[in-house]
Amino acid sequence: MQQHRSSSKLPPSAQRRAGSASDSERDSALRRKLGDATKMLEALIVKYDNLKEVASSQKESNFEQLRRRSERTAKDRDAVIKALKQQMSEAHSSLAELDSLKKTLAKMDKDNDKMEAENKLLAAELHSIRSENKTLFTKLTAARSSAPPEGKQVPGSAVKARSAVILPGSAEAAKEALLRQLKIDLYSDLTNLVVCGIKRGEGEDVFDCLQTGRNGTLHFHLSVAQDSETFEDAEFVYSPQLNESRDRELLDLLPDYLTEEIVFPRAQVAKFYMKVVDSMSKKIEIEDE
Repeated sequence: MQQHRSSSKLPPSAQRRAGSASDSERDSALRRKLGDATKMLEALIVKYDNLKEVASSQKESNFEQLRRRSERTAKDRDAVIKALKQQMSEAHSSLAELDSLKKTLAKMDKDNDKMEAENKLLAAELHSIRSENKTLFTKLTAARSSAPPEGKQVPGSAVKARSAVILPGSAEAAKEALLRQLKIDLYSDLTNLVVCGIKRGEGEDVFDCLQTGRNGTLHFHLSVAQDSETFEDAEFVYSPQLNESRDRELLDLLPDYLTEEIVFPRAQVAKFYMKVVDSMSKKIEIEDE
């Protein structure tokens, strides 16, 4: 027993070496744990910072989205309000335009009635002129038939009895007048030109003319100068007698030069009249704008 105790008991130096070894191992373990804890702490700090940054950025992103959405909603609302105001303005403008169109239509109806009345009056006047021409033709025919034949002697008693109504040369004058009227009637039938009257003024003769055709009736004056040096040098003046309300449709069909005064020499008369006839008889289609 004593030998065992003596053999198991270590010297102090050996005991110190054994204690220092165990302390060193314990310190190493503590250092490892401390290092691991430090790393974990650092990782947690980094993770916390990341989470904090993510939360902050997400918060800012949500706020930015809400702000943009609010701005877009406000813009849409303003656009809708502006569109409604525009529609209301257009509606008021349309109502005002409709009232104006109604007034214009009423005025056009009134003008059309007036034009129809004037056209009827003009047609009646034209009919009266033609009737007068026919009456004159009948009278001239009767005068020619009642005139004594040329070269035949009339008894003196007959001459005395009719001396109050028959003048020398009256038969020839009646015949000439009849021939002139026949020429005028034929010319009017061929050309649809009616000469309503002739007025002799100072230095010119003014012919009052009506040119009819499929496009209506053109009323104009044709003046011929009297003081020309030669027959060919005579100057003609075309003056249209147009009425804006009565001749509205005709004004839309006529070329511009026939709505204004024209001066031309006698050599251009035929060319001028061809243009008048063409404008009054040619079919013209007006395209709606």
